[in-house]
Amino acid sequence: MDGSLGHVTEVLSGDYYQPLSTSSPHQIWSAAMVVSPLLRGMMGLETDARNRRITFAPHVPYDWNSFGIENVKVAGCTVDIDYRRTLDAITLEAKSQTSSQCTLDFSPSLNLRAQVLSAELNHRHITFDVVKNTVDQHVSVKFSLASGTNTLQIRVRNDFGLMLDPALPPLGSQSEGLRIVSEQWSSGLDELQLDLAGRPGHTYGLGVWNPAVLGQVQGASFEKAGSEGARILIPFSGNPTDDYAHAKVTLHFTGKARAEAPERQDH
Repeated sequence: MDGSLGHVTEVLSGDYYQPLSTSSPHQIWSAAMVVSPLLRGMMGLETDARNRRITFAPHVPYDWNSFGIENVKVAGCTVDIDYRRTLDAITLEAKSQTSSQCTLDFSPSLNLRAQVLSAELNHRHITFDVVKNTVDQHVSVKFSLASGTNTLQIRVRNDFGLMLDPALPPLGSQSEGLRIVSEQWSSGLDELQLDLAGRPGHTYGLGVWNPAVLGQVQGASFEKAGSEGARILIPFSGNPTDDYAHAKVTLHFTGKARAEAPERQDH
């Protein structure tokens, strides 16, 4: 909530952007509902002291092209992690500050259409596994950390993602942001249907990562801005005073994917 930085209110209102009158804004343990989903969920960061292992399986937004995590500690090991993503590669730098031996399991998420071409650790090929689920796929690389800098590069092709830039509503008002209700792939992974919800009278935008793989868009307008930028604009018609309305948007991709379609996944 708006207020002192670092303070998370104890109870959130489900109807309006405001704390409840019975909540306390200074409950330190309430920050766990922000910190835990960020580290364990979005970053996929876990430590296993018994097996001297760090797991890093990020599900970060596609506009997070680079970030770092410092002082990850497990069983005497201290590691700084630096993550970078481009259209054709994901690069991980893991700097071990100690001589203690530990293992890093790096498993970043990719779009289901993406193809993993190779993986190299310090310029030498290393084996990898690709694990798919109904939402995305993860390329998993496990290796022992040497003292100093360990550089892992995973080369990919045809990765794709959508980017939502949320904005907080005015304090005390109802939400007006776009909601992605569900997504469903076609059997050949050449179409992706989105079920979206938004306020009537509003037009929302979704950023596009790697628009070169996207052909046409139905139910919305597709605006390209160079080879590395594009936006999908979704208008919602109706009375602005009405509640959320639903819209269907279908994305048509170019080329063929080398994968089977997943089942429907609701969010």
